[in-house]
Amino acid sequence: MTETVGSATLIPSQPKPPALPAGTAGTATAPNSESCDEVVERHKRRTAITGQEVVACVVVGEEGKLPEQGDMRVAAPLELPQYCYDNAFDGQWWGTREEACRIRGVRVDITNVQTGQIVGQLLLNEYAYAYGSSTTLNWAQQVEVSLYGGWGTIAGTTVDARTECSGACTTSSSDFPRQSVILDTRQGGEAYFRGTSSAVGSTGNANASWHYRFYNPAWVGGRTTEVAAPYPTVRCDNAVPGYHIAGCIWPDWPGVLSYQWNTYPELANHIWNAQQSGLPGAYPGLAPNGSPLTRLTDETLKVKNRNKACPTSYPRPSGKSCDEYPFASTYQGASTGGGTGRTLEVCSISALPTGVTGATGYSACMINKKQNSEGGTGINKMYQENRILDRDPFHVWIWSTQD
Repeated sequence: MTETVGSATLIPSQPKPPALPAGTAGTATAPNSESCDEVVERHKRRTAITGQEVVACVVVGEEGKLPEQGDMRVAAPLELPQYCYDNAFDGQWWGTREEACRIRGVRVDITNVQTGQIVGQLLLNEYAYAYGSSTTLNWAQQVEVSLYGGWGTIAGTTVDARTECSGACTTSSSDFPRQSVILDTRQGGEAYFRGTSSAVGSTGNANASWHYRFYNPAWVGGRTTEVAAPYPTVRCDNAVPGYHIAGCIWPDWPGVLSYQWNTYPELANHIWNAQQSGLPGAYPGLAPNGSPLTRLTDETLKVKNRNKACPTSYPRPSGKSCDEYPFASTYQGASTGGGTGRTLEVCSISALPTGVTGATGYSACMINKKQNSEGGTGINKMYQENRILDRDPFHVWIWSTQD
């Protein structure tokens, strides 16, 4: 069942918003040291010495084949979220502030060095997953490969991997031993890392990756080129204002502030309609303007935003207080964001016009005082839990339970 508020329809949703793609951030793939053609050329002389005629190299792409529902998945070190499967092979990392995943295709081409003909292939999926907590400096990364098809000289193939971490991090442990590549199973490992930005006020980025190879004694050199699997950047800090707990997040994803319509009807109604009028901050796909809000930590500027949106000259009806959107603690606020004000007919602010649309400006409304106060507490809690620093982006998600 949907709820209708004015001309806007609120689609029933869920307490936790869906994951978002990282866009171009975090999706770069470190190039292999050589192309397949270069590998073939380099091994031509070697074949005359060893008698081996085929060489193998890895091609990373977007093609792949997911297993049937439920097949193989229980074998994972930690199961990937369902949205990873829903968005497999699209070339994107998907995730939230505390986890990220990607499923991509990997192909091993086995080539006759003399003729240049492909005489065999391994067809695999790569399952990459990273997860952590915003209240700890530790995080984990796992990678798995799964053979779903192949032909030619592939019997006896094995795989192993190593990890790297650069920037503000150390490697706590890494485990991906040599394993046989077997049809319809997963071979993989996991590693644990720790951020080094623990001092109050410190911030540091870390970039960790997996690097794996396939091995077979029938191939020239006995192994493939190395596959690089870099993961999205992790940011660790102890710099959230007023919150001296260190932790790590994935900054490629914005934070999310969630308000349930059923719990905060007046607050949610104001924010929802302000977003539907074109103001920024809505969760992507739920309003015309999906650009995020960005946090403002300067106290003087926050006061200016609040005073412009909700001046003391506006009469406060009994039991109500003035709510502003975008929030005073954002760069999109009334003063720092610029533009003129707007309101709703139910908001009891005669000094501002109704029916205004557009991406610039702000909205003010007199709403239930308790809801307004608890809404402000929710903002501060979200800033802490999502480790939102100055200018960090976040969205505001308005959701409703289904009847």
